[in-house]
Formats: sequence, C-alpha cells, structure tokens
Amino acid sequence: MKITTSTRTELAASYNVSLTTLNKWLKKIEELKIEANSRILTPKQVEIIFLHLGEPGN
Repeated sequence: MKITTSTRTELAASYNVSLTTLNKWLKKIEELKIEANSRILTPKQVEIIFLHLGEPGN
C-alpha cells in the first residue's frame, strides 16, 4: 500500500472506528508528533500509525 497524506477522519473510516476512538489510539503512540489543530497527517505520520496499528483492512 502506498502511504500518502491523510486526514484523521479518513483514517478513522479506514479502520472502521469513530474519530474519538482513533484519537485515543493516536495519543498512545509516543513517537507520533501531531499538533492538536493539524488537519492533514504527513506520509511519515501515517507510516508511524500503520507501524503501530497495522494497515487498515489487514
């Protein structure tokens, strides 16, 4: 899977969870640096999320 930019809403939908649940999961990933008002996640941030949560649909 090619890693591209994504929003939190798009990621939550791909994991089939609510945005609230996704945000709780993201807070537990220590090396993930996300500003509270960030709307777009960089490919590097998405890669870190995939490493910790697995790729959606797998």
